[in-house]
Amino acid sequence: MNRIVRISAIFAVALALAAGVIFAQGQRGMLEKKAWFVDGNNKVSEMLYWRIYLGEYDIKLKRNIDGKGQITVNANMNFDLFSSGYIEGNGYSSEGKMRSQPTMRIRVDGGDGAEIKINDIDYIYDYGTKVVTKDGRRGDFMMGAEGGGLLEIKRFQLSEYRMVKGSFGEMELKEASDRMPIAALAFSKEAAAKAAKEPVTN
Repeated sequence: MNRIVRISAIFAVALALAAGVIFAQGQRGMLEKKAWFVDGNNKVSEMLYWRIYLGEYDIKLKRNIDGKGQITVNANMNFDLFSSGYIEGNGYSSEGKMRSQPTMRIRVDGGDGAEIKINDIDYIYDYGTKVVTKDGRRGDFMMGAEGGGLLEIKRFQLSEYRMVKGSFGEMELKEASDRMPIAALAFSKEAAAKAAKEPVTN
């Protein structure tokens, strides 16, 4: 009987570890980053783990393909801004699965804009299309495409995750909301209050 109990316990631990590995791979962008969001009713809420869907895009990517060298491929990509502070795109092309990591940019007076990092941002508003930096710059919030040029943000859609206790007592992230449109994203409570007062377009 003791042997059966030990085997069952070992199996349960192995299963929990395997599930944890799979989960970690699927949520590799879910590092904790406290932020505040403004919903469609102008309510401000706090969150720790989040992913913001930025839209679907048809773009050109340069890739090294076996037997073809470096070529330009047409790819259909979905981009997300993760709480860990970067944008990631995943999609497909005629050459198979594609992955891309564009930069975040602020466009103040046209051109290709200036690259910014998540820690440079005070808040993003107007459903993700406008940004205010901590040094006072205001402009369009955009993605710097991997192959050059800018991509406009289509509309912020938030998926929030929360840490909960799993079946085996381990802590894991669970999706609390899925692709909810939000008017603004801020990185301090004071910035969120300012973002909530900004105008939004339909």
